[in-house]
Amino acid sequence: MKLCTLHTTDKFMEMMSDPFTKPFLKDNPDMEQMDITDSSLIVETQKAGYATPAVARRMYNYMMSAVDAGADAILVTCTSVNTVTKTLRDLIPIPVISVEEPVAEEAVAKGRKIGILSSVATSAEPVKRTILEKAAEAGKEVEVSIEVADGAFDALNAGDRPLHDDKVRAALAKLADKVDVVVFAQMSMALVDHPSYDIPVLKFGTISYEAAKEAMLKNQK
Repeated sequence: MKLCTLHTTDKFMEMMSDPFTKPFLKDNPDMEQMDITDSSLIVETQKAGYATPAVARRMYNYMMSAVDAGADAILVTCTSVNTVTKTLRDLIPIPVISVEEPVAEEAVAKGRKIGILSSVATSAEPVKRTILEKAAEAGKEVEVSIEVADGAFDALNAGDRPLHDDKVRAALAKLADKVDVVVFAQMSMALVDHPSYDIPVLKFGTISYEAAKEAMLKNQK
């Protein structure tokens, strides 16, 4: 089986591949993997405040390129473009997974007051929509609140991970006492060390790769 990971940041090696893709491949030695990255996708999405039709067209072309390269599933690692991811999946002949979906299911199972912590404002609302979709599927009413660690993603892009992590920790501290569970809204936040809390703090990463693997296996049956 072959997994394609589709990224919107040119720092995908340090944010996704080294901490998550490589361990996943080590645990699944029969699995092949390929990366497609276009950092202009997130730049255009942030500038417009939403994933534009041009972003959607490029993502479709990348997804079909993955199909042509023999991929059995596509994991899109950016939540800011997840509305496009969900729209396009019906047009793609292999499973397409948005990185937040398995975490959203877990969050709905673990609490009613769900907090979303984001380092990019454009990621928070798409993750909120996914959580509300999963809650509706589960027949559960939830309250969702959003906290944005302003400037954190800019700091990370500038190479200042300590500042990024400090901003995320400060925002987490503000959010944690208001909710039953916290969801980190981007994979780039998953490596932040933070104090433990009495509530679950859920992050994208291994669970997202496992969901992609499960989708591939299911699609092969």
